[in-house]
Amino acid sequence: MLQKVALFDFDNTVAQGDSIARLLEYDIMKHPGHIIYFFKVAYYYVLYLLHLSSFEKAKSAILFPLNYMSEEDMQCFYKACIQPTYYPNIVEEMKKKKEDGYLVILCTASVEAYMQYNDLPIDCLLATQTQPHSNIVIGKNCKDGEKIHRIQNYLKSLNIEIDYENSYGYSDSDSDIPMLSLIKHKKRVMLKTGKLIDFIPKK
Repeated sequence: MLQKVALFDFDNTVAQGDSIARLLEYDIMKHPGHIIYFFKVAYYYVLYLLHLSSFEKAKSAILFPLNYMSEEDMQCFYKACIQPTYYPNIVEEMKKKKEDGYLVILCTASVEAYMQYNDLPIDCLLATQTQPHSNIVIGKNCKDGEKIHRIQNYLKSLNIEIDYENSYGYSDSDSDIPMLSLIKHKKRVMLKTGKLIDFIPKK
C-alpha cells in the first residue's frame, strides 16, 4: 500500500542542540564526580578513530549517565531539558503533516531510553537502542544508512510502501542525505532559528 510519509530527524531539527550533550550536562550537574568518566569516553573515541573499536562502543561510553537514571529520572530529564528546546514551527509542521494524513516518523541517533518520553505528534519513534537501565548500545547507532534500514523495516511490518512523489523529509544535516533519498520533498532546518528551506547538500 502506498502511503505518504513525513520523516524527521531530531537533534537540531525538531529540537535545538544535541540531546546527548544535554544529558551529560544534566548528569554532571547532579553528580559532579562523574566527570571522571570522560577519561573512558576519550579512550573509546580514540580507539574508534584508530579503527580499533566500533562507534557503538564509543557511544556506549558517552551514555554513562543512563546507568544512574531511573525511568522517572529520564522522563524528568526529557521534560525539563529537551522539551523546552523544541522549534515551535517544526512541531507545528509535524502536527500539520499528521492532520493531512501523513505517516509521521521520527528517526534519530538519540537514544530511545529518554526519547520514548517525547510528546510529539508522531506515529513512530525510531531511535538508537540501549539495554534496559544501561548505557550499552544494542545493534547499530541510528544514523546515516542505518536510518534507511530502520525505516524500511518499520514500513515493511505495516505492508506500506513510501509514496515518494508526495512524501517529505526534514533534517539539519547532510548526514541525513541517505534518509532523505527515500522521499522527494527535502527540507533543511536552519540551526538556531529553525527556519525551513529547501534541502541543498553542502558537500
